[in-house]
Amino acid sequence: MALRPDPGIVLSFKHGDKLLHAITFTCLMGWWGNVYAGRRARVLAVLGCLAFGIFIEFAQWLDPPRDSDVLDVLADAFGILFGLLLLNSRLQHVLRHLEDAMMSHQED
Repeated sequence: MALRPDPGIVLSFKHGDKLLHAITFTCLMGWWGNVYAGRRARVLAVLGCLAFGIFIEFAQWLDPPRDSDVLDVLADAFGILFGLLLLNSRLQHVLRHLEDAMMSHQED
């Protein structure tokens, strides 16, 4: 969706796209943090997610209908940090349980 001319999702308030970035990267970090639970692996996941966010903005800069915005990368970074916080809370296994439930539902 990040590279489509019209992503089809719009929040109709100021900086709503930043909230979407933060939520998306919170989920990405939460998922990768559950897949790779070791400290070194999570650091690599943080760097990978941040690199992905930067790549998206660079790709959007090359695509005229889309805009590149440094604030989007900051929102991505906030989402990554928030995901890390969630990984160190009671909610650390929520995404793993959700994925397990989805996988067992597909097998049925």
